[in-house]
Amino acid sequence: MSEHELNKQRCILYLAKEYSEEERITFEIDLLFDETLKRTYDTYCLLWKSYPTNREILHKAKCKGKQKARDVVRYGQIACTILVLISSFITTYLLFQPVENLAHAEYRIYTNSQGIRKTVTLEDGSVVVLNGLARLQYTQNDSTRIAWLEGEAFFDVVKNVHQKFVVKHEDLEVEVVGTQFSVNTIGQEKKVSLLSGKVLAKLGNGEQLYLKPNEQLIWNTSLGEITRLKANAEQQMSWRYERLVFDNIPLAQALVQINQFYGVSFVIHDPVLAQKRITGVFHQQPLEEFIEALAFIANCSITFTNTNYLIEPYA
Repeated sequence: MSEHELNKQRCILYLAKEYSEEERITFEIDLLFDETLKRTYDTYCLLWKSYPTNREILHKAKCKGKQKARDVVRYGQIACTILVLISSFITTYLLFQPVENLAHAEYRIYTNSQGIRKTVTLEDGSVVVLNGLARLQYTQNDSTRIAWLEGEAFFDVVKNVHQKFVVKHEDLEVEVVGTQFSVNTIGQEKKVSLLSGKVLAKLGNGEQLYLKPNEQLIWNTSLGEITRLKANAEQQMSWRYERLVFDNIPLAQALVQINQFYGVSFVIHDPVLAQKRITGVFHQQPLEEFIEALAFIANCSITFTNTNYLIEPYA
């Protein structure tokens, strides 16, 4: 299959949403750096939006009653004609475009295990600490460095004013030049915390917000709520040093970090105990020792049931 035919096939599969998550990301990376693929995609995207889908064609055919059979044939002929026109148009369009022999962008994928912290050094020298089960996909060219993130990670980005650094997750984008920050994409609340420098957070709803050191952005994608607040960034990012720090916060809130840190599931059903505030520093403690310490601090019992650690008040 020629490169031209391959590009056409890839564009159609992408527009039809038939790609897996990894295939989708790979296509979008190539789209950034391969001008030939980009021209093919732009043309197909325009034509894709201009014609009805197969579902719409069939629906129209069903609404015609006695003309159903003839309409299906007619719409089928139209669809075939459209495909021929698209193919001819693309071929003609590309023949008169300047040819640029750009290779597909190369990227690296970094993954991490449950309950583990993993430090990786990117191609540009930037350091990333992945929290449990995080996944990072990275690529760069002369002007842009892009990292796709699933989960939570801390970034220490090497400054380069000529090569911006962008962290992406679905419709959240964080753009920096050189700084230290963390991004957490777990659940409905997407969080960006800034330790030093400055970042620009771009949200899928069109909002754009700059963060200053010790500020945190919380975007509830389900409710559409955006909150920017003061926060102790160093404390929030202490997990990267195998340390958990809690400063007078509700136990239920602490469990979000605890579950992520240890890769297990602590659950609590008692509403009073859930709001009990705890303070403590836990550094490189094995799970068994942590459970004992937490039970002492919160004055509660913790028992393992099936797949969860159940936290309950003393009887």
